[in-house]
Amino acid sequence: MGVDLNAIPLNARRAIEAELAQRIYSAALPSLGEAAALELLNTAIDEAARASGKAFAARAPHATPSLEHFSQVLHLWQAGGALTIADIDRGPDRLCFSITRCGYMELYQEMGLPKPLHATLSCRRDAAFAEGYSPRLRMERPQTISAGAASCLFRFSWAQ
Repeated sequence: MGVDLNAIPLNARRAIEAELAQRIYSAALPSLGEAAALELLNTAIDEAARASGKAFAARAPHATPSLEHFSQVLHLWQAGGALTIADIDRGPDRLCFSITRCGYMELYQEMGLPKPLHATLSCRRDAAFAEGYSPRLRMERPQTISAGAASCLFRFSWAQ
């Protein structure tokens, strides 16, 4: 009996993952210290995000990743009101946008998660997801809500 994780809304999955990650982090802190405990989570989250990026790329037409297909991820990321995305700028080799409200940061605050986990559990996934999607996809994000900015700025480009 398998579970289709894609059938679970992304924001619900993130809440479940965050609860488990907090427990692992708390259990690892006494023996590893904060830096090593965070690195343990970072490694696991990067691996999961890369795998998600590869799985999303496999759903591209003819299993051929492209920036056009990648841009569809915005609908997935907004599902369930998780994110508010604005200022979308698409071109043949670029996808830029702002996240003006992050439900994940709100969720992690409500859950009482330690501040160092906020970016680890959410923001960190983005670069690894892009890396897993295609080696041609580049991501820049000069600011994030989790780091105190009013919005997250994303700039994706497609290398030829």
